[in-house]
Amino acid sequence: MTWIWKELKTLSGDAVSIPPLLDDLLHGTYEKRARAFQALEGKAVNQGDLFSSAAAVTDIIITELEEEGVLSEHAWLMLHELFRGASYGRTFRLGADEYDIEVYCRDRVLNSMNLIDRAVVGLSGDAFTYASFLLSGIGEYSREVIPILEREIANSQGARLASARDALEVALELSNKKLSDC
Repeated sequence: MTWIWKELKTLSGDAVSIPPLLDDLLHGTYEKRARAFQALEGKAVNQGDLFSSAAAVTDIIITELEEEGVLSEHAWLMLHELFRGASYGRTFRLGADEYDIEVYCRDRVLNSMNLIDRAVVGLSGDAFTYASFLLSGIGEYSREVIPILEREIANSQGARLASARDALEVALELSNKKLSDC
């Protein structure tokens, strides 16, 4: 998919500055990844508000996961921020179609659960912790995440086990809350 960055919005204007940040987030050194995350958090998603560039950022991160099977720790954290963000009815156009930013970002992640499932198996450290943040939030929208986290609990120890347990607890709370709201 081709994104027209000058037509997408960030907190401070158009999104032409985003592609190099995404490259750093996905392929840079640790320091570049950290700086890129901070910059993207202030542009595509700011204090939970999603701007139209968030859709493209989500798409490119998921495409990286599809093609490479792995993400940097900060890319997992960015997916978490994008997944839990809100657009308050703001939309963007992609070709002839108009999409709600929040729905697009969330659906792109939810439709990638099989990729996420395969990718978390080999994660450790901050990458697993940040992926666990994402997985815990997915519990509100999909129970598919429960067996993934249960598997990770069974195969983990130490800090990884603690992250998986915490994520499962949150995912279960969110999934039960969602069911009781019905």
